[in-house]
Amino acid sequence: MLDPEFFLASLTKGWAPRVVAVHKSGDLVGIVYGRERIISGVPTGIVYADGSLGGMFLGNPADQQDAIRAAMETLFAFPRIRGVRLRVLRCSGELEAIRQLVASRSLDVQYSPLEHDDSPLWKYHAHLALDDTYDQFLKRLGSTTRHNFRYYRRRFEAAGHTFIEHLSVEELRSVALELGPKSKYASPVRQMFIERDLKVVAATRRPLAIGLKHHSGEWLSVIGGWYRPEGAVLCFQCNNELDFGGDSLSIVLRAYLIELLIRQGLKELVIWADTRPPLSRYVSYAPTIGIRLDIPTFSWRVARSLISTVTPHLPKRLAAAAQWIS
Repeated sequence: MLDPEFFLASLTKGWAPRVVAVHKSGDLVGIVYGRERIISGVPTGIVYADGSLGGMFLGNPADQQDAIRAAMETLFAFPRIRGVRLRVLRCSGELEAIRQLVASRSLDVQYSPLEHDDSPLWKYHAHLALDDTYDQFLKRLGSTTRHNFRYYRRRFEAAGHTFIEHLSVEELRSVALELGPKSKYASPVRQMFIERDLKVVAATRRPLAIGLKHHSGEWLSVIGGWYRPEGAVLCFQCNNELDFGGDSLSIVLRAYLIELLIRQGLKELVIWADTRPPLSRYVSYAPTIGIRLDIPTFSWRVARSLISTVTPHLPKRLAAAAQWIS
């Protein structure tokens, strides 16, 4: 996740890269990844960086605090940068670096503990702990969820269908684009995000790509993601719910995925941007803090106040964009 290719692939429309390379005595000691919010083609001057999954700072941990502080100083040195929005882990080096920054210069600052579902601005990545064996994992589930994991998988196998535990990135792309229109959530916006997610997976060093095939050879479901040192990230899943809506393809493929990861000795599955029931009952969320930093000028304080006042009266799309500022 710290490769520049991964960061650039993760950008979508409405965002522009704002990356700071920090040097010490001529040597590169760290890179801080950020992105500026663009609204209708107009840069807002608001930079966002998310350290909740460790994707904000690339460099020697010993240089982390100094490098992040220098990066923030560099951003605020540009006249058109008005504010920075951060999400960091509690008790992290990033948090300590910001506290040192605030102590050394004049900034409007606000710290806000972030809880799951309390803000529309942040993605909440769900963390699912894995057990030593798949049977132990199943025993941890509630009776109904455990029954569904077993029942739908047995029915899938009894029908002669197949689990494919490795696809190439090219196969993943082809299958995902084929299944996209067959999802019950199909829409032009979802298709755009699938395209983005495929680029992200392709940019990882250790991509994760698995799927389900009908006994006739037709693709039923696919998952794309990547491996981490102690686990894996599920980035997206596409299912043919149009023709096989009663087969719980999402549960079946996730059951295979969890068993595959446990077999490899991995300890955690991270589900990118949250998950729905039934797994949502068994996940946790990393405790994070939101930090709002703004230049302390009178004009910017007035602008933020006005934007905050009108935000509740704006159309939904514009209101969501305005919240990045206010």
